[in-house]
Amino acid sequence: MQGEIGVFFPLIILRSLDSSDSLLSQRASVLRMLEKVCRNSQMLADMFVNYDCDLEAPNLFERTVNALSRIAQGSQSTDTNTAASSQTVSIKGSSHQCLVSILKSLVDWEQVRRDSSKQGIINEAREEDSSVRSLTADEIKSQEDGYNQFERDKAHKSTMEAAISEFNHKPAKGIEYLLSNKLIENNATSVALFLKSNSSLDKVMIGEYLGQHEEFPLAVMHAYVDSMKFLGLKFDTAIREFLKGFRLPGEAQKIDRIMEKFAERYCGDNLGLFKNADTAYVLAYAVIMLNTDAHNPMVWPKMSKSDFVRMNTMSDAEECAPKELLEEIYDSIVKEEIKMKDDFPDAAKTNKHRRETEERGLVNILNLALPRLKSANDTKAENEKIIKQTQALFKNQGQKRGVFHVAQQVELVRPMLEAVGWPLLATFSVTMEEGDSKPRVLLCMEGFRAGIHLTRVLGMDTMRYAFLTSLVRFTFLHAPKEMRGKNVEALRTLLAFADTDMDALQDTWNAALECVSRLDYITSNPSIAATVMQGSNQISRDSVIQSLKELSGKPAEQVFVNSVKLPSDSIVEFFTALCSVSAEELKQTPACVFSLQKLVEISYYNMARIRLVWARIWSVLSQHFIAAGSHHEEKVAMYAIDSLRQLGMKYLERAELNKFTFQNDILKPFVILMRNSHSEKIRGLIVDCIVQLIKSKVGSIKSGWRCVFMIFTAAADDETEYIVESAFENVEQVILEHFDQVVGDCFMDCVNCLIGFANNKCTPRISLKAIALLRICEDRLAEGCIPGGAVKPVDVVAEANFDVTEHYWFPMLAGLSDLTLDSRPEVRHCALEVLFDLLNERGHKFSSPFWESIFHRVLFPIFDHVRHAGRDGLSSGDDWLRDTSIHSLQLICNLFNTFYKEVSFMLPPLLGLLLECAKKADQTIVSISLGALVHLIEVGGHQFSDSDWETLLKSIRDASSTTHPLELLNSLGFQKSNNHQSLSREADTNSLGSREGVASVSKDGEQDGHQETNPHSSLDNSEGLPSSSGRAQPAVSPRGQTFGQRFMGNMMDNLLVRSLTSKSKGRTDNIAPPSPVKG
Repeated sequence: MQGEIGVFFPLIILRSLDSSDSLLSQRASVLRMLEKVCRNSQMLADMFVNYDCDLEAPNLFERTVNALSRIAQGSQSTDTNTAASSQTVSIKGSSHQCLVSILKSLVDWEQVRRDSSKQGIINEAREEDSSVRSLTADEIKSQEDGYNQFERDKAHKSTMEAAISEFNHKPAKGIEYLLSNKLIENNATSVALFLKSNSSLDKVMIGEYLGQHEEFPLAVMHAYVDSMKFLGLKFDTAIREFLKGFRLPGEAQKIDRIMEKFAERYCGDNLGLFKNADTAYVLAYAVIMLNTDAHNPMVWPKMSKSDFVRMNTMSDAEECAPKELLEEIYDSIVKEEIKMKDDFPDAAKTNKHRRETEERGLVNILNLALPRLKSANDTKAENEKIIKQTQALFKNQGQKRGVFHVAQQVELVRPMLEAVGWPLLATFSVTMEEGDSKPRVLLCMEGFRAGIHLTRVLGMDTMRYAFLTSLVRFTFLHAPKEMRGKNVEALRTLLAFADTDMDALQDTWNAALECVSRLDYITSNPSIAATVMQGSNQISRDSVIQSLKELSGKPAEQVFVNSVKLPSDSIVEFFTALCSVSAEELKQTPACVFSLQKLVEISYYNMARIRLVWARIWSVLSQHFIAAGSHHEEKVAMYAIDSLRQLGMKYLERAELNKFTFQNDILKPFVILMRNSHSEKIRGLIVDCIVQLIKSKVGSIKSGWRCVFMIFTAAADDETEYIVESAFENVEQVILEHFDQVVGDCFMDCVNCLIGFANNKCTPRISLKAIALLRICEDRLAEGCIPGGAVKPVDVVAEANFDVTEHYWFPMLAGLSDLTLDSRPEVRHCALEVLFDLLNERGHKFSSPFWESIFHRVLFPIFDHVRHAGRDGLSSGDDWLRDTSIHSLQLICNLFNTFYKEVSFMLPPLLGLLLECAKKADQTIVSISLGALVHLIEVGGHQFSDSDWETLLKSIRDASSTTHPLELLNSLGFQKSNNHQSLSREADTNSLGSREGVASVSKDGEQDGHQETNPHSSLDNSEGLPSSSGRAQPAVSPRGQTFGQRFMGNMMDNLLVRSLTSKSKGRTDNIAPPSPVKG
């Protein structure tokens, strides 16, 4: 019949449709016959297979659709009389009905064929399940045999086998069976050991059980993973080892929990390999997907190495796995498939189909979590391939022409639709533009629904996009004045996809959500609603407005409610599109927050999605909330921030494992907004939001503490007292009541926050409290470890590449050092006291390199303002700096003496500091620096080594030679030769170290100096020199003095003489003008 049909169909059917000479009645008869053909999906498929796929046969299917399309569009000439015009309209309607029927038939063909395939698989699975059930009954029956010991042993074995069989059927009941018969102990560790060690268990069922969310199975899963050791294993090797004992379940939530725990365990065993567990978590997912992609013949095209690397590339380069590691993992997985241990024979047959279907399910899950590759580019080639295969089938089977082939392949729908889809779309579009005939409009909507559904199922993205954009355009929501009833039907059809086929919208979500936004804008603004259908009669307008209001209710709301049904990649597209629409709303005047409100709602709806998907969602949401929170309208910004708070509160309800940082990512927008906002109300609201988060979720916050402290640190720099007070009260409460919640990674953020509050000038009370809290933090640090186990005791040797001591102690010390220069005396004195108390109490734990860093970067900078002061010294307004320097000089000398063994190598720079101060014109600083030097020698001199004495003497000799008051002595009438003589004698004295030489210099100093120097002419005769603590030091008799002490006594006499004689400058101004002091 094939040849006959190929001849007669074009002559009888197509000729009547194509020819302009054919009678309208004849054409109507042909259309009535074609309506029956178009409703028969098998007949259409057979027509396409036998003719459109045969090079020597006419394209009956394609020509038929094209002819119907031309008639439906009204391109054929018609008579002008009324009867003929009416008949022409009827013919156009019939042809339109045929086209819609063709699309609906293709939908039926695709659905029926897929259902038949699934039913065959289900029947096969039922047969396999029945064989297993009979086997299980036999095993249970064997439990009743025997009474002797052997029989009891056999009964025990049977009980175990029955439990295993029960587990392989329903894991939870199997575990209950084991526990009730006391075959294993009732704890998670025992169950985990049983699952790991028993080779008879179905690996698929083990995976199902480990993936459950109930408390006990979750504890078993944690114990199972914790029992494995991944130390030193490569990442792919670790995953292979991990998956040997079970197969991952097909449900995304179950996979998520298992992979989270694996990532935590692997990072715990291999510290430093990844920045955090998030990287390992994402990489683990990618490896599993790559394994399925590379070794499943049903997946095509295959993932390339560059795709795999790009998939694991994140915005933060530090969080990305090294490219070399990714390429190595890719090569390993592609070369060798990840396989689990062989199942036992009985289970292998039972679970054959289950494993195949779950593998495909896993591919779908993982593909949905990543951007999908578009298939439009290879559509034509794919269609040609199917056609060629059909042609080749004819030739290979050697069938002669005239044999009719019955189509059975579901894949034939794609080339059929590709051949006729565009003419169908053109017909529907022209019909919608022509008029308002409701029957024809409804037919068009049926055609749009069928076309969009088919293109979505078949992956024909280009055609699907064309159908959808045409439908959106016909809503006319962008031009409410021109809206008609047909536009309402187009909107109704578009919203219906939210209930029936949401995934069909995909990359057109932006346009669809914009329609919903415009719909809400029109119905919620009476002035805009009044412009709808302008120029039409009131009844029609009221009807359209009422229909729009109905659609803005539940149908529009379902778009957002049903977002939970979207697969992972589509939900990301949904959020992205809604953020884009919301951004446009915020640009309006006044700004609209409809979509912003819906973002919060759908976030609540989709909060249960796996973290891998939520991370992608949040990367979109966070940027939008930052933009909304920075809006120029304060009300809009506050609404956005409050919405952000709601989302943060909701997400903190989810538990976070160690090494993960998603909480930190959730709270980052608050940090950015707090730092960038210029509004006092906005900053106050952010602080209030964080305070509320802490009060309600303090036990759930882990990685989020970092952002919390960063926000409070920003608040510490605020000039508004209310914000500072509120933030500090909560910081104080956290440290005093919840310090254990502040994990080790956030400890430094806490310290920086307290330093920020200590520097705030609002009130000294907060600064003093902040310093006290710093001391509390220091006490906790000194106890040996920071909560969370991230910090080791400071006296334990740390890893070579991580100086724990400096990393955790130095910021506190540096912060206190800066506070010693605070203009408020109470803050300054408190910081100085805490700083040196801390060093004296904890210094025995510090290493020599750290001590060197402390002196150079913490202690010496305290005196920078003194060391760099000008000739006239410090101004009168800097008296508080002088007082601090005096006290600090005393404390630093005491500190040096206390830890002389640890810091003896710091003697040269310390002497340099003291002697540099001694050269200054400010007499108080000179006297105190020299007094501190003497005190340093008297108290700690007995510890000095010979090299220390040499360094000391050389430093003093150099300082002495640069501080002779030559110009002052000249101005008083002394001859230059006398000065040279004095210098010579002093040099000789210093070189020989004789007591007489020193005394001679001292005597000359007494003669040349003013009367004020007499009380200090000799330290040997003094009752004692005030120490840094204010107590007099006992005089030392010459006989009991060492050489160094005698030398220093006389040298100090000389230096004091020179320093004090400079006081007489003011009294001798009438003799000679003063000159700058050298040095």
